Amino acid sequence: MKYPNMGKSNKLLSSAIALIALSKGLTQVQAADSLCQTATPLVPSFNNSILTILYDEEYKSDSIERLSGAVQIPTIIQDVNPDPADNPDYYAEFTKLHEYLKETFPLVHEHLTLELVNHYGLLYTWQGNNTSLQPMLFTAHQDVVPVENTTLDQWDFPPFSGHYDDATDFIYGRGAFDVKNLIIAHMEAIEKLLEDGYSTERTVLLAYGFDEESGGALGAGYIAPLLQDRYGENGVMVMFDEGAGVLKLDDSHYVATVTNAEKGTMNLVVTVNGKGGHSSSPPDHTTIGVAADFITVLENNPFGVQFNVQSPLYGLLTCAAEYSDDLPSDLKNLILGAADDTELETSLANFLVSNDMTKNYVRTTQAVDIVNGGVKINALPESAYFIVNHRIAFGSSVEETRQRVMKYANETAVKFDYGLVFEGNEIIPATDNGYIDVDLQRLLEPAPVTASSGPVWDLMAGTVSNLFENNIFAQKGEDSDIFITTAVVTGNTDSRHYWNVTDTIYRFTGGVTDPEILATMHTVNEHMSMDAHLQSTAFFYEFIVNANEHGSSI
Repeated sequence: MKYPNMGKSNKLLSSAIALIALSKGLTQVQAADSLCQTATPLVPSFNNSILTILYDEEYKSDSIERLSGAVQIPTIIQDVNPDPADNPDYYAEFTKLHEYLKETFPLVHEHLTLELVNHYGLLYTWQGNNTSLQPMLFTAHQDVVPVENTTLDQWDFPPFSGHYDDATDFIYGRGAFDVKNLIIAHMEAIEKLLEDGYSTERTVLLAYGFDEESGGALGAGYIAPLLQDRYGENGVMVMFDEGAGVLKLDDSHYVATVTNAEKGTMNLVVTVNGKGGHSSSPPDHTTIGVAADFITVLENNPFGVQFNVQSPLYGLLTCAAEYSDDLPSDLKNLILGAADDTELETSLANFLVSNDMTKNYVRTTQAVDIVNGGVKINALPESAYFIVNHRIAFGSSVEETRQRVMKYANETAVKFDYGLVFEGNEIIPATDNGYIDVDLQRLLEPAPVTASSGPVWDLMAGTVSNLFENNIFAQKGEDSDIFITTAVVTGNTDSRHYWNVTDTIYRFTGGVTDPEILATMHTVNEHMSMDAHLQSTAFFYEFIVNANEHGSSI
């Protein structure tokens, strides 16, 4: 099949895909059973402070100070971290953040119960009046990734300054977007509700791990089992975690991209063990050469496409096809026709995997991130190792990825007459040349997909619709529409630890997310829009009220 020419629709796709890390000129041709949905606004009777949160300059100024102060505390985490009980000095900045939160949100700390989980994890409980109702859970993480010293001169403002730039309405600093903004937004929402005299019927939980950037085992890995023991399996109504937000297509059209799934993960660690000696008498292939060949085989054989119309990504594609004038008509027809035609579904999958902007969302990816070997220029390397990070696509599995690695490991060992040890099991005995040791780490299946229909989805979608249609668009005099659809992320969040706590996980922030801001996550000039931050605060404020008022039967 000749695939459609993307033309200027590249910008459309890149904006959409960046958010789940399509755009202008919309025409409404929505199908009755479309995955690109509108929702009836859920208007809470208790809505005292939404306009204050969104538009009051004094409140905004205070919010800037709150978020800036949190960013100024460098709660850095590395890939490997000590046990919190053994090295409190390592986690000293987290203690400072805890004290800062206590000082900044006095009502939260007066009315909510705070538990320290594994020393530095934070679990807040706002006990509801009706204990028969399942609680709602809002999560984020306290930790941030390090800042490369070699990049310091590339930052417009120091990375832990929390500088607010009035000209752009941005707060700069590590953690401003990932994700201290969410911690502050959650607490601002509850602080304001308490200030307004609100009493919750449904219990509200806030859970903040401290090592999400290294897998979350020490933080969320301890908090989630505690919650499961306390409330039972799937005992929590809904969980909100970091993720996508609202995509602004143009001044009149927005799409709330609710991430309801994540890819899986697997780290491949390969060590090639061979003979040393003087480099003047080398074998045909040193251990580094064998490792390089193995890497080349992997990279020359990328994973195949894994996509069908059940993928959460299809909802976002549907929004683009139904409302964008920028997408070519043949691409629109391909996307919309795939819903009922398996041949077109296959053609769409092949198109997506052939496009650089979309291919990583529809296949398992592999990234060779670490390579090491050799100690001296005239000494043969006795060993060489490399690590490959896999993100496992929907429709695939850890086992399928394992089998593929096994296949190429075996072929490499046979080709160079090496032995092979795979996950501790000897597959081929070591030879005079040596052996290849293959280990698989951090195995995680693709996340269960949260349903995009039903009462909890309707509660979330109705809250989004009311916030934007009645409190943002109407207040600004805009004649705008907002659509709600599903999305997918290629990375992983702390939500991986909560699969037994709830079967309803929305990775969604509630505010407008600019793809240009998203691109600064984990890199130079990370920043956050204050308007978007206040929208997040308003969303959480309103969702808590709606969950009590409109969700009492859930």
